[in-house]
Amino acid sequence: MPKPTIRSAQLISPFGVGSLCEIDGQSFFVRGTGSWAKGYNLEKIEVGSLTDWLRPRQLKRPTESVAILRFPHWHFCPECRKMIKWTPDKDRELVRDDGSLPRPTCDGAKCRNIRLVPMRFVAACDNGHIDEIDWYWWAHRAHEPAHHGACSRTTSRLHFEVTGKSGGDFSSMVIRCSCGASGNLEGIADGPLPQKCRGYQPGESPSTCVDSENKKNPGAPKPLYMEPRGSSSLHYASVISALDIDGDTEKDAWAKLRSDPIYQGTLQMAVNLVRLQSGDTSLAIQSSRANLGAQAEDVGISMEDALACFEADLGTSSDDASPAPPATEISQQGILDQEFPVLANPKGQNSRWLIARPQKPTARFALDELFERFVRVERLREVRAFRGFQRRNVSEKHAMVSPSLGRQQPDWLPAMMVLGEGVFLEFSNSAIAAWREKNEEAIEEFTHSHLVNAETLGLPDRMGFNANPTFIMVHSFAHLLLNQLSFDCGYSSTSLRERIYCGTDAEPYAGLLIYTADSDAEGSMGGLSEMGAPERLEDVIYRAVSRGQWCSGDPVCRELDAQGVDGLNRAACHACSLIAETSCTFSNVLLDRVLVSGDGRTNGRGTREPIGYFNKILGR
Repeated sequence: MPKPTIRSAQLISPFGVGSLCEIDGQSFFVRGTGSWAKGYNLEKIEVGSLTDWLRPRQLKRPTESVAILRFPHWHFCPECRKMIKWTPDKDRELVRDDGSLPRPTCDGAKCRNIRLVPMRFVAACDNGHIDEIDWYWWAHRAHEPAHHGACSRTTSRLHFEVTGKSGGDFSSMVIRCSCGASGNLEGIADGPLPQKCRGYQPGESPSTCVDSENKKNPGAPKPLYMEPRGSSSLHYASVISALDIDGDTEKDAWAKLRSDPIYQGTLQMAVNLVRLQSGDTSLAIQSSRANLGAQAEDVGISMEDALACFEADLGTSSDDASPAPPATEISQQGILDQEFPVLANPKGQNSRWLIARPQKPTARFALDELFERFVRVERLREVRAFRGFQRRNVSEKHAMVSPSLGRQQPDWLPAMMVLGEGVFLEFSNSAIAAWREKNEEAIEEFTHSHLVNAETLGLPDRMGFNANPTFIMVHSFAHLLLNQLSFDCGYSSTSLRERIYCGTDAEPYAGLLIYTADSDAEGSMGGLSEMGAPERLEDVIYRAVSRGQWCSGDPVCRELDAQGVDGLNRAACHACSLIAETSCTFSNVLLDRVLVSGDGRTNGRGTREPIGYFNKILGR
């Protein structure tokens, strides 16, 4: 086969470092960044939102290749069922001059070079290691040497057979050895495997893996568990995503002002006054207003921008004796808090990486009561950085595996960038407050258990959102709108992506960005930003909300108390609200279309439903 290839965007998620990716029927392990080719292969990415957090690290994206390794090594022939361990040495022996890899084939006389299939299951531990399952043990677990004679791992020949009995479950899958011993896979998924973790990562240096939760034997290795090769729980990537909002109009204005020598003189006099006032800045700001107004007019910026810049500089300069606090670990929610006011700026934005043109919604469908503004985002740049991953269970108890896979941590993280377009909608805070107050009891009943469970699982911190009913409503509406936009503007649903902005109950705000998530030509066709014009977007919103009233799975879908991953959804299924995994940044959880388009009815279970936030537009 030619060199295995995947799209560059997939190298962050779902095929980041430590994952298994299937290409042309073959399974490969993405090796740590320490094994990647350096030099021209790595291109530096700059994004201001992440600068303080990254120092001294950088973001780099591979332009040509990354290191991979075939895994699992064990394969089987679909014809003769013989198992063959295809080691990296075989790939190195058979690799062609152009770097293309051979396809593993069976060497049986009757099989005629039939392509081998990777074994379906691998072993993984909660510390992030991955290994082969000990298939020899499963063949011999009930073996008595007196019946079959001696057998060694080096000389045994294994076969993977499926009997077809028991409906195709594990008891029908049999590992048979040439010595005559055999054993089925019954119980392989019921608990820990008999083998223990040896700290293995394919192609990497060996390490130790200690089970810190084992109080009886603290030095014992971590247990391994069977995982299907394509299971999503095999690789939970930790990805931080940021829009490049540096170079916005406010910061451009500040740069112009700071270059003015008169402004610098005014600032120095104010700093001296603050010191005389024991750190109080109020008198310094008041006495500098007249000069600031004249300087703002000279450089062509607003008084508000000049005053904001002056207060920021004064606060920094007047406390020179105090060292700057160290940069804290960045959070996804912290990044969203920075982005929201930029996207919601009523003046719009026109910078290198962000062009946003706001417009007011009209009274049609009463959308002017529900939204503050619609924004056509004609250009944006998103950067996604891969911080590490966990296996099987996302928990603070389990350390995150770094992109270096145990090697010395390099001074950079793998990243990729997307250039595209989108549509941003800013919700009305007063409308959301009135909706929640009017439906307080019903909303509490419909959302409380799901929000508590999400907090228990640590999802808000890991995924980057504030867990409250407003988030569930905005998230559910985002899915309905994304599906409708894919119908109306010609994009495939997998090429669109959501970005939810939701504040806390104490500091509320809400917004939604639907944008192109592809790094190829489909990311900048222009059709999506054109849908941001009120006369177009209003029709799309109406159709999206209307479609959310009914699902082909109703009444079951609508009336279930819990469904989906970990039971974190209510009225949301594949027929109505779920979208592609690459489009949803929250793993399709915390969804309930009743909060969007509900009419306050009493459902078949006798539960009073809340009135949806968009209910008033449905009767127009």
